Amino acid sequence: MKLKDLLNGIEVERFSGRNGVEIKGLKCDSRKVRPGDLFIALKGSKYDGHDFVEEAVERGAACIVVDNQGHPSGVLGDSLVVVKDTRKILSQLCKNFYSKTIESLKLVGVTGTNGKTTTTYLLESLLKHAGKRCGVIGTVNYRFLDRCLPASNTTPGLLDIYDLLDQMKKNFIDYCILEVSSHSLEQNRIGELLFETGIFTNLTAEHLDYHKTLEDYLKAKLRLFDKIKEEGCAVINIDDPYSKVVKNKILEKSLRLLTYGTKFRAEAKAEEIYQTLKGIEFTINFSGKRFKVRSPLIGLHNVYNILAAFSCAASLGLGFSEIIEGIGKLSIVPGRLERIDCGQDFLIFVDYAHTEDSLKNAILSLRNLCKGRLLVVFGCGGERDRTKRPLMGKVASELADKVFITTDNPRGEEPKEIISEIISGIPSGIKNFEVIIDREEAIEQAISEANPGDVLLVAGKGHESIQVFRDRVIPFDDREVVRKILEGKENGKF
Repeated sequence: MKLKDLLNGIEVERFSGRNGVEIKGLKCDSRKVRPGDLFIALKGSKYDGHDFVEEAVERGAACIVVDNQGHPSGVLGDSLVVVKDTRKILSQLCKNFYSKTIESLKLVGVTGTNGKTTTTYLLESLLKHAGKRCGVIGTVNYRFLDRCLPASNTTPGLLDIYDLLDQMKKNFIDYCILEVSSHSLEQNRIGELLFETGIFTNLTAEHLDYHKTLEDYLKAKLRLFDKIKEEGCAVINIDDPYSKVVKNKILEKSLRLLTYGTKFRAEAKAEEIYQTLKGIEFTINFSGKRFKVRSPLIGLHNVYNILAAFSCAASLGLGFSEIIEGIGKLSIVPGRLERIDCGQDFLIFVDYAHTEDSLKNAILSLRNLCKGRLLVVFGCGGERDRTKRPLMGKVASELADKVFITTDNPRGEEPKEIISEIISGIPSGIKNFEVIIDREEAIEQAISEANPGDVLLVAGKGHESIQVFRDRVIPFDDREVVRKILEGKENGKF
């Protein structure tokens, strides 16, 4: 694309060089610049891209974009563009550069505190069953066809999103499902993208270290519905306490609305719910039509996730039989009540639950199916929302028979201080907990205490494969740790 076309619609304060230069790509990380790229210098919380202009030029950048406070030095490639704020024009640059390749790609956005990942997996399953080529950008990974990239964030940076979508479109992908985090909405990491359908799953306290108040957190979530196409649809959980606010926002935008739930009147309502360790069965009453659903997933919260996926698929015009069959084909979501079976005489589940609400849902789902005691291993992440720590301690201690409090990803905080805040929420009369700082030791101790018929929940990290400390990052996957311990027990090494 010619530079002059790329700058269409962007207010330029100063320009020098050749506006006819050919731009081959967009980069805001100087280390990724290739010959012919345009480098946008962005100011971040830790680094300022203006400090890396010379490196970008050395790597072959054809054009440099800086803001009027930047002070680049040295040779500046073929062209230099000065704007008022580079971050504010980034979304327009992406739209101009990528729009021709991704404009026909159908996007679905899923936002909410809990349930995003499972909902995207369900949508992926039913879309594939319906013969659609599908990609996913989410918490676990970014994937399409046989490609799978590790996820650095639930929603990646703006340039990364557009680049992924561009790759998907070039591989003839029909739909892309995105988990849209509150951070990405607040920071406009979805740019000028427009969605066919937007889903709101629920809202509970989370990320208050960033958003400060629950009201600000909700406002960030609501921004997704400013990004729905005029002919698009909004799908919301009508049972959620904040659904009224979300519904009013959608009505203001005059969007088509589909509601789902189990308690109140909804377009898609779950009835006759039956739960076992083999899965869930229920009936979806959808605008007077009834559909029997059978899924290997367990727990009432997955009834809601299935309703969300069903409603979204209906809004996209998929056939009901394809939807129901596609839902039933999804047997596992990585790190979401994932069962670890090595032949032991008790049950172990690994789950990503890292909020009060998600931990409560996971425990209650297993409690309803537990014949013996329910044991829980969990911790809380460092340098993250501290307000949820005592709340999670209270929930775990009140709902489980025995709790092993340990580390999660302590990052730059002292594990003992995090654990102390967790314990502060446990009612004074409850003594059913034990502190074991080392996470592997905590899991091992919990397994050693499990009796036949018990259920053990290892919560907080789910699909994650590392543990992050102040001075190091180590390989750590709860699922692999559990298997290693169980295999050692089976071989008499326990």
